[in-house]
Amino acid sequence: MRWICLLLALTGVLVPMRSARAADAAAHVGKFPHLEFDTDHHWVRVECIALDTDAPLEFFCCKTGTNEYESVMRSDVTPSDLHTALLAIGLQPGSPVSYSEALKKLIPPHGPPLRITVEFQKDGKTISVPAQRFMRDLKTKKEPPHFSWIFAGSRIMPDGRYAADMTGYIVSIVNFDLTMIDIGELASSANETLEWERNPDVAPKAGTTVWMTIEPLGADAPAAPSGATPPTTQPDATDATQPTTAPSSLSDVHLDQAKVDRLQQYWDAKVAPHARELSEAAQAHYQVISDLRREQQRLIDEADRIQRTIDKLDKEYEDMTTPHPEPGS
Repeated sequence: MRWICLLLALTGVLVPMRSARAADAAAHVGKFPHLEFDTDHHWVRVECIALDTDAPLEFFCCKTGTNEYESVMRSDVTPSDLHTALLAIGLQPGSPVSYSEALKKLIPPHGPPLRITVEFQKDGKTISVPAQRFMRDLKTKKEPPHFSWIFAGSRIMPDGRYAADMTGYIVSIVNFDLTMIDIGELASSANETLEWERNPDVAPKAGTTVWMTIEPLGADAPAAPSGATPPTTQPDATDATQPTTAPSSLSDVHLDQAKVDRLQQYWDAKVAPHARELSEAAQAHYQVISDLRREQQRLIDEADRIQRTIDKLDKEYEDMTTPHPEPGS
């Protein structure tokens, strides 16, 4: 796992700051080819190129020269560099999808949940949207409400190479055991089950440079230092994919500000005082579930090893007790 040693050399990867003020403004920004990351604000940005595939999708992003015909974007980034950057911002990979011989079923991938946002230039304006908006349902043409991406982590091959470097599987939308970022539920890659296609109404034309921002989601999102300004991850005011003015038919609709204020006060009284407890509870819940999943995976691995031994002994016994023709008969 020579690539992971890169993380130990982060001091050589991190961009040196020229002054204390600069360090406060952009502390610990690191770079690899085609990506940058911030260890204080916990984000990774990957340089990508938009594709124009019309086939059902299996990937959101793949490495250049691999599965571009079934992906929304491609990138020249080295997957193991991206893996190292995700480690640097505080994420620990889970496990890719696997098959349990003992249970005779697929085990879903798991790992810390991620928010993925994409940013590109259109008509001189910066467009920033959630990544799932680049896709739509094959049948209904509706955009997905969300995507449950997780940092599964791919695998290390027997020869020590990082699997995603070989396959080019960076961000998938169906399960692959060698992908780095997968979705957290079982989703088959069989052609008849594929359900998403590129959304031409939102995704830019082929060849457009797109920056893909990856951040921890929910309990995995550490608080940024005070005064910090992370990269934009929500649609901005210049999002050309959204209407800028309300339709005239809504001109007579008025906000009941007094009611909104009362609801805000109620929330402030009932919820806000418990913010710290809620945050701690959410973190504890995630940690317990993660630990239980790791223990579950350990037991599954042990059961699989026992099952392989049983299968081996059954096979040897069958060979020993199966009659064979006499030599020369």
